[in-house]
Amino acid sequence: MRRALVLPAVLAVAAAWGQDVGPNLVVNGDFEGEGGWRTNETRNIVEVEDAPSGTHVLMMDCAEPEYYFAIAGPDVPIEPRTLYRISLKIKREKGGGHLRVGGGYVDAEGNGLKRGSWSLHTYPINLQPGEARGDWHDYEGDFISARTDAAALALRIIIKNGVDTLYVDDVEIRRVERPEAPPLELPEAVIWPGHPSAMGMRVEDVAQADELLTVVTTGARMQFDIAGAGLTVRQRVPEERDLVRFDFEPPLGELSIARSDEDVCVLTGDEVALSVNPDGLIALGTNRRIEVAATSAIAPEHYRLVSDNLLAIDELGGFCIYPEQRLEYELEPSVFVETPEDVSEPGWTARLVAEGRKLVALGVFPPRPFPWEQSFEDRIAHSNRYPTDEAIRWMAEYCNILVLHQSIYAGGSSSGPYIIEDDEEYLRVIATAHDAGMEVCPYFNPGAYTVGDVDKQLALLRGHRERYGTDGFYFDGLGRKNEWPWSYYFIRRVRDMVGDACIYTHSTLNPPVNSPSIYCPFIDTWSDFQLRGEGQAIQGVDDPYLRYVVGTFNISNSIATLKGDKMAGTTERQRIRAMFHLHGRARWGYPGYNEDRDHLFTTWYFPTLDKMEAEWRAAQEE
Repeated sequence: MRRALVLPAVLAVAAAWGQDVGPNLVVNGDFEGEGGWRTNETRNIVEVEDAPSGTHVLMMDCAEPEYYFAIAGPDVPIEPRTLYRISLKIKREKGGGHLRVGGGYVDAEGNGLKRGSWSLHTYPINLQPGEARGDWHDYEGDFISARTDAAALALRIIIKNGVDTLYVDDVEIRRVERPEAPPLELPEAVIWPGHPSAMGMRVEDVAQADELLTVVTTGARMQFDIAGAGLTVRQRVPEERDLVRFDFEPPLGELSIARSDEDVCVLTGDEVALSVNPDGLIALGTNRRIEVAATSAIAPEHYRLVSDNLLAIDELGGFCIYPEQRLEYELEPSVFVETPEDVSEPGWTARLVAEGRKLVALGVFPPRPFPWEQSFEDRIAHSNRYPTDEAIRWMAEYCNILVLHQSIYAGGSSSGPYIIEDDEEYLRVIATAHDAGMEVCPYFNPGAYTVGDVDKQLALLRGHRERYGTDGFYFDGLGRKNEWPWSYYFIRRVRDMVGDACIYTHSTLNPPVNSPSIYCPFIDTWSDFQLRGEGQAIQGVDDPYLRYVVGTFNISNSIATLKGDKMAGTTERQRIRAMFHLHGRARWGYPGYNEDRDHLFTTWYFPTLDKMEAEWRAAQEE
């Protein structure tokens, strides 16, 4: 499937394609000249006998473990949406810690670019402890910035949490020519595996009358002009209302039904295809240039336009427009040529030029009602390593879902390898939790894992469940370096894999552009719980970020939880109260480590949730 051909997988084999590359953009990359690198006694340019070229190399001598032992290199000029290859030669003496090569993106004024409170960076080369020890080794990796304001890469080499003496030579960054994009295979390119109907999201009706073709899903009513000139969307959850109209120029051509069942309705036209998915995604695949004009019927409280991705949300729902760029190929970008200056009243318009041979996500939401009963019944405890049987049975008095973080793995790294450190202990924990009535959800980080191939990641998860008998998963992010189709394919496949078991996803940085303020409700809704707000500056309980990014009510209608580690001027009780107000829930973090937190949860949070549940059930019986 073309969907599985994602950016990192393509870039990893870029050298095999034999593209032309440009000149080296790194100042003093062979360390034989002057300048470019901020050296000192422990990070210096030295003369060695076995230098791969010339006589000088860079030496980094890290004698004590540091979170980041780094050297700053030159700012390397780059252009956005352009492929670059970084390469260098490395030799390590001790091989301690993780080694990263890349850097942070800066704009034309030299200011570091950010995603919310976090810096925007790329580290295409990542070495595990011990790798490249003893002799010189060649490494390369490719990167692209989708941010249109990226003007340079501030080059960095980092040793993380380890002791090592590192030698580096022949650092290069070169522009790489990409191949021409093949046409989309339509309609296959707009069809994904998975069964949204298993989560209560269905295509309920498809009907044609006069010049209109109507598709009704659980969350929306969509009326297509048969000639493909436009699409009008009405929201059905939590109430009926007009949401948005999409107009297509030139028209999509006469639309015909290629497939219709409870999981998808597929329409085809003139070199185009659309899939109407009951999770809220209307996927448009086109092999020709089309302008998409969206006229909003709502005045959004949360409006974001980031790298030609638009999100508009009010208290009852919203819509999004996320063009795929297919950055692994030489293609003109899909761009907004018209955006509103004022969105305070309905009727504003945004116009996207969608280039051919790419997808466009037209998302409308919420796709399903809020799961009230599940929000009361499913309760989560987070644990590190292998809790004792006594601790598990204690947690099970309050919770029915046990999340096990990355310390269950050898090395405890978020990027893998995901090898259980102690099989016997792990199996004991799982058996005790199951006996106590708890689901077990182990940690996995799709965006940081060193193996980027989506199908290999899915095979790893499937093998883990089969070997150990775990239930759902806790995902620490999704495909951070990938466009939205990667994460969409991944989460749909995982839901098919785990059935009704819990999927808990932490997505402070979200598809479609690895940003904290713009996200994909049609992806989020496949998870039972969402966690956001890590490392983000949240200005108290009334910050709109809390409602429209952390909050999921009338958006994805998954169940929201909050990290909130940088939420200003609030206690944990106040943060939980704020989440209650948003119909969110709390996670019990590491029971047994903090007596005050444990007391807050066992004597206040869980009893409060019990009371809320009783009131809700009484209201259902009236």
